[in-house]
Amino acid sequence: MPGYNATFDHGCVGACDMPLTMTWSAQPDATRYDVRYDNQTRKVNTVYSTSGTSYHLTGPYSGDHVCIALRAANQYGASAWTETYCFDTPY
Repeated sequence: MPGYNATFDHGCVGACDMPLTMTWSAQPDATRYDVRYDNQTRKVNTVYSTSGTSYHLTGPYSGDHVCIALRAANQYGASAWTETYCFDTPY
């Protein structure tokens, strides 16, 4: 599965929420996409599923260390995860 884009919805000064939107291109035969979200600062590690080509994460806060990955899936199984991308959310 090719890469994806991840962008913050807004900036802030100091401690605040930093919603993140992930977008990607549709993959042939995919009926859903799994987004792996690992907020290592807040000890949240979960997988969200969506049928569309974007997902809005509301969990990150300024200064959090976050890792994300993506995979496509259908009734026959799932692709391998994309390479995990880790970053610190801005202040």
